[in-house]
Amino acid sequence: MSDKYMLALDVGTRKVTGMLLEQSESGFDILAVETREHRTRAMLDGQIHDIPRVAEVVSEVHNVLQQRGQCKISRAAVAAAGRSLYTQRGRAQLPAVSSKRVLQEDVLRLEYAAIQQAQQQLLSGHVARASFAEKHNCVGYSVIRYELDNSLIRNLVGQRGNSLACEVIATFLPRVVVDSLRGVLELAGLTLQSLTLEPIAALRMVVPEEMRRLNVALVDIGAGTSDIAITRDGTVFAYEMVSVAGDEITEALAEKLLLNFMTAEEIKRKLLKTELLTFKNILDEKVSLSAGKILKELEEAIDFLAGKIARAILDKNGLAPQVVFCVGGGSLTPGLTEVLANKLAMDPSRVTIKGKEMLGLLPEKTKKYQGPELVTPLGIAHTAISGDALHFYRVEVNNQSVDVMDLGNSRVSDALLAAGISSRELVGLPGRGLSLEINGQITVFPGERGEMAEIRVNGELVNLDTAISPGDKILFISAKPGAEAKVNVAAVLSRISPYTLQLNGKEKLLQPPLFRGEEKLASTSELFDRDKLRILKTMPLSWVLTELGLEAELQGGYVVVTVNGINQQIPYGPKVIRVNGKISVPDSYVSAGDFLETADDGSYPTIDCLTDERPHQIELTVNDKKVIAFIKEVDYSINGKKVPLGTPLTAGDRVEISVVKHEITMADILNIINFQATPSLGQNRLMLRLNGREAQFTTSVKDGDCLEIGWTI
Repeated sequence: MSDKYMLALDVGTRKVTGMLLEQSESGFDILAVETREHRTRAMLDGQIHDIPRVAEVVSEVHNVLQQRGQCKISRAAVAAAGRSLYTQRGRAQLPAVSSKRVLQEDVLRLEYAAIQQAQQQLLSGHVARASFAEKHNCVGYSVIRYELDNSLIRNLVGQRGNSLACEVIATFLPRVVVDSLRGVLELAGLTLQSLTLEPIAALRMVVPEEMRRLNVALVDIGAGTSDIAITRDGTVFAYEMVSVAGDEITEALAEKLLLNFMTAEEIKRKLLKTELLTFKNILDEKVSLSAGKILKELEEAIDFLAGKIARAILDKNGLAPQVVFCVGGGSLTPGLTEVLANKLAMDPSRVTIKGKEMLGLLPEKTKKYQGPELVTPLGIAHTAISGDALHFYRVEVNNQSVDVMDLGNSRVSDALLAAGISSRELVGLPGRGLSLEINGQITVFPGERGEMAEIRVNGELVNLDTAISPGDKILFISAKPGAEAKVNVAAVLSRISPYTLQLNGKEKLLQPPLFRGEEKLASTSELFDRDKLRILKTMPLSWVLTELGLEAELQGGYVVVTVNGINQQIPYGPKVIRVNGKISVPDSYVSAGDFLETADDGSYPTIDCLTDERPHQIELTVNDKKVIAFIKEVDYSINGKKVPLGTPLTAGDRVEISVVKHEITMADILNIINFQATPSLGQNRLMLRLNGREAQFTTSVKDGDCLEIGWTI
């Protein structure tokens, strides 16, 4: 906490209690507590009905505490009653860096992710958007379990691992409940510091974590609502709200004794302090009755209230808990705990009223801060101090104000979730698909993908991961569905494995024809849903030859090629074709994987027929070793690529034939044999001999000559 002072406000149905705390070296100390009652019934069953009237009382409490503390307070931590409460479990799992220890902020991020998952489930669950249209806010949560690398662990902080997980039970209230609280604070000159739920705040004070392995029910009985939290196996597993509480007793007293509500409330509070009570009824009659007589009149109402609470506990817990702790001003109703114990078939000693002393948050303070009516404001303060309360800020989504949990790194997705925008609206639905039956097998073609939603923050196009800040204006345009699938033959064939054949040792791929009934379809033919199509598994050789462009070769004829820039017409005779080694005719059939060969009848043109020029070489003996030297070189190329003799010609080929003739001299032989140009030590004269005679560098050589080359003295 950065502020020196904290204001915790318990805005109840009957009264407002404010608690001012000051930060010290040992924590926070209570400076003052102030309680003021509503002058009218501005709140009913925990819901604020008259914001200005409630704000007046909050302002009074706020001003008194500022005067007592001689300080200025601008923010308040508050709690909401459990009216119209929804609970939902949520789970989140996040990766961790095994070399780094887990920090508290990592755990908080994990908990908030679990809360968001719970909220998402609630929005898409049985309540759905139809009944969730008024929008709900998360107002509190309890951790059910932590996991480190899929193993249960009590505390993640300081641990190391690869995976962190957390399961929470989150509580949600209608937005109107939270909005009305915010409205009261704003009229009273305050802003919302943090928010929690009344039973969560009370539970923190009365049932600390080490006690939660026991099956304990905490009942916070206020004026308008009785909020229930139940622990078991080390966690809080259920919350519930009963919309009857202390006002039920007050109203019964007013009805029995003909009193106005405020007078009945005053008498109820004096029942345990005064033996004889004197008052005036609505007829202006002065009446004196003993406390015992009045309590007799209230037995039916007390029985009704206890019965409602007992049934709620049994519905959630399945059986009577081990202990029931009662807090809140309504718990002081005479005889209520005894009747509640009877309804639950429990030992009366195990249904008891508890105050602040269970936790000892501020042990130095006097007993004046230990009553059950102060448990909730103490819990609100303690929840805010510990950082476990929820913090919110406001943004606009499509011109509607939305409260977003302040995660420190909130994203657009958080705002959309808080606005009740379903994940189905983020991605457009795909268009209707189309199914075809191909050779008895069903093949499905999906429709086009829908368009993604458009999201803008303050006018700029963003995505779901974009960070947001208080006051941002978010525009959300829902995704659009995709177009229906439209399929033609080419699209089907793209999914069908082509025929694979071997032609003269090279792999060839052929797309088979497609039939609808007896109709052969073109590649552009449109197909329709549930069409029955047929693809042949074996094909006529004539079709294969056409697809491979081999008909002309098999009939004989001529090819036109360009030789050194001049067109030449080269005739050839017919070829034969073999399928898997056997000569075949066009009417025979070919299957995938077959081997095809075309064979020349001896007259099919190759590059050899274009020229009589051939390379020529001579053989020499140099220093008693045979050496080959070319005196004539011929290069053949087709379409710019060098080829050997015997290469077949194809119509349109560009052929280049170049001839280079050489006269071989002794100097050329030196290059051919890579003669060592540097003599050895003591040798400095080059010896050149041809057939035993002295020779020069320019002396010509011919086939069969014997040469001696070397260094001498």
